[in-house]
Amino acid sequence: MSAGNPLLGTATFLYPADGGQEYRLTLNNRVWIEAEDVLGYSILDAVEELRLALKTGRNPRLKVMCAIVYGGLRQHHADVTETDVVDMFMSGEPDFKEAVLKAMRGAQLPDTPDDASGNGAAPQGAPTSSSVGTGSGSSSPGVKPATPRKASGKKLRVR
Repeated sequence: MSAGNPLLGTATFLYPADGGQEYRLTLNNRVWIEAEDVLGYSILDAVEELRLALKTGRNPRLKVMCAIVYGGLRQHHADVTETDVVDMFMSGEPDFKEAVLKAMRGAQLPDTPDDASGNGAAPQGAPTSSSVGTGSGSSSPGVKPATPRKASGKKLRVR
């Protein structure tokens, strides 16, 4: 059966920060289903998009971030809407931002050590020598010119 939920990140925050409602954000495998419904495409594509943005120093798309957080909030707050989540992102409230970062850090798979990846350099083969083989080398350097194309043997009939 299932080995559990290896991806799990949680955080709580108040929104608005000055005495608003307490929200619980949970990022786990269930979130991806909600996020796919919002985005209209596979979460695998969304995750790749996030990785590429972060790798190139760009900010992730708001749509992707909102879809993930929306899915994470819906687990505990069925009345939250996509518009609520967009408003939370646009508010710039530090408690909300910190909660999102905390939950995302918790939901990441651990990195594999470099030596355990299995993607090291291939072993070197035996050295090759240009003198290996039989026969003699070409007497003229460079590429031999192509020969003209031979006729197919069929003659064209004139009518």
